[in-house]
Amino acid sequence: MRRTRGLHRAARRRVPFPVVALVGYTNAGKSALFNALTGASVITRDQLFATLDPTMRALRLPSRRRIILSDTVGFISDLPHELVAAFRATLEEVAEADVILHVRDIAHPDAQAQREDVLAVLADLEREGMLDAGWRERVIEVQNKADLLGGVANVPVREGAVAVSALTGEGLPALLAAIDARIAAVMTETDYALSPADGARLAWLYQHGEVIGREDREDEIRIRVRLHPVDRHRFESLFAPPS
Repeated sequence: MRRTRGLHRAARRRVPFPVVALVGYTNAGKSALFNALTGASVITRDQLFATLDPTMRALRLPSRRRIILSDTVGFISDLPHELVAAFRATLEEVAEADVILHVRDIAHPDAQAQREDVLAVLADLEREGMLDAGWRERVIEVQNKADLLGGVANVPVREGAVAVSALTGEGLPALLAAIDARIAAVMTETDYALSPADGARLAWLYQHGEVIGREDREDEIRIRVRLHPVDRHRFESLFAPPS
């Protein structure tokens, strides 16, 4: 990416948790899905660009990890360059996201064409330098409005995709599990040596990471923990030794 190298996306933005951004063709049900996952009351209406600014809410995953869920502007076919510029702040939420949820109206007669339009816009953002070349690896396709096809079982799900209904809630547990797994895949193991009296650091690691090894010595505690890059950056910033 064109931004400062070496720091994780969300860490650079000073966001305290991993960010999951919703993208999709207009009226695909992004805001309805956002509401269903977070219990929020974001406006949902059949109108282009109903979501003009990023709307963000905290959400806890099945693993108890916390994330920030971000709703973004709906895309349309052949999005004009001037509109891309106008909504740059919103689209930057996509560029900085740890996971991108591509929300599709799977019941729409032009669902495949809409999918290609959204992917084309994201590819344009990559060419403009707003999106890094690895963005495709962070995408989970969400095949929404399964209720219009008789339920999740009737949706021909693409490999790696998740079928849901934001209206009925069917498929949402599977979606949360998929987000959880995608975030866990980028977690790394780190070793720390802590003072036995340093309960705050120890408690923080247990709360935000997955402790996989611990050795209590007389003068220190050796701990191995799996952390998301965002949490590792937070821990080392919060508890940096005094200069």
